[in-house]
Amino acid sequence: MRENGVMSRRRVGSIFVVAAVALATGFLVAGQVKVQLLTPSNQVARYQALVRSVQELEASNAQSRLKIAVLRSQIDALEAAAAQRSAATQALQSQVADLRLHAGLTPLHGPGVEIDIANGVPGADSGGEVGYLVNFKDVQDLVNLLVANGAEGIAVNGRRITPLSAFSGSGGQVIIDQGPPVSAPIMVLAVGDRLRMEAALGDPSGLPDIRAREVQYQLQISFRGRPDLALPAYDSSLDTRHVGTL
Repeated sequence: MRENGVMSRRRVGSIFVVAAVALATGFLVAGQVKVQLLTPSNQVARYQALVRSVQELEASNAQSRLKIAVLRSQIDALEAAAAQRSAATQALQSQVADLRLHAGLTPLHGPGVEIDIANGVPGADSGGEVGYLVNFKDVQDLVNLLVANGAEGIAVNGRRITPLSAFSGSGGQVIIDQGPPVSAPIMVLAVGDRLRMEAALGDPSGLPDIRAREVQYQLQISFRGRPDLALPAYDSSLDTRHVGTL
């Protein structure tokens, strides 16, 4: 009887152990099932969140591209306006440079002609006195001829001539603007169309008054072409010693 009781207790214990193991196994299986059931829903949620992030990023990129396009358009417009202003500025600068050059305000160099004009040679019956003195009208006629035949710049004895220059004087003195008087021999330099100026100076019909004085008074005038001549800028300073002496 005692053995039967012991065996009964052992059987009950075994049953309890088996039951406990089965319960634990059930909990494990239930947990795994729960995990397997929750995982797909979590993946869907994560996928949906990723899709939303991508869509938001695409929308943001689209706005950025639109802003970039607007900025590029503005930059193109500004560059075009700057180019126009630059072209206009360059054109104005070129015009100003041409005006300054025409006014004699800047030095000039280039091909041209050199003319020397001197007083008449004394005659045998003149007692050694010069028969003719170069005057301001001679120089003025010579300058006008050069200007009419391609001269871009002229200097008389180193003094630059401008479109407003005035010639005056008395006797053998030549006064240009309000500068100091000069007298023969006088050198005239002209830069411009060298061939055209040489042709005009060599034309017997040009400068008829000077040609006549060449014959009558042995007025001396000669010219030669030069490949490169340099003219100074106009000296605007006034020599007041000569103002009012005309």
